[in-house]
Amino acid sequence: MKLLVVSDSHGYDKELEFVLKNITYDAAIHCGDCHFDKKSPFLKLFDVIVQGNHDEDFLPLEMTFKTPLGEIFICHGHTFHVYKGYDELSRYINKKNISICFHGHTHVPHIEKFKNILFINPGSIMFNRGLSECGSYAIVEINHKIEVTFYDSRTLKKIPQSVIDKDQDILNEFKLFSK
Repeated sequence: MKLLVVSDSHGYDKELEFVLKNITYDAAIHCGDCHFDKKSPFLKLFDVIVQGNHDEDFLPLEMTFKTPLGEIFICHGHTFHVYKGYDELSRYINKKNISICFHGHTHVPHIEKFKNILFINPGSIMFNRGLSECGSYAIVEINHKIEVTFYDSRTLKKIPQSVIDKDQDILNEFKLFSK
């Protein structure tokens, strides 16, 4: 199963449309801050869309999605204060007995195992904070294991791990100041 995971498009519909038209996937997931209204044609193109802190309230705040490895919890992350870390979100997800979470909100592509939960943030399809100087999305391949790759939303090229690591260092510093 190949999942396209995006977040924080903030109305940058041309970038979003470009990715949707040029990537093959089995299911598409939007982790919030999409800026869609109830008439948006994008609503039909996603299997899951959750509400971000800049979205209208007709979207759900959280959802789950079934995969061969079990359910994935999907939220934007703002209601769980992900800028401060994953403590609050991990406590909530552990009650649901789920071990994978997709979220957005920070505009930083990120993957981290924390308290037995794999957290995946595709970054912002619009633009990311940090050094990557691009928008991003994630391709999450799920078979007997899970593989995550981050891509530039404008060039569709893989983002080098060294850039992902540097942006993560910036996010980690921000988390220290947020606590």
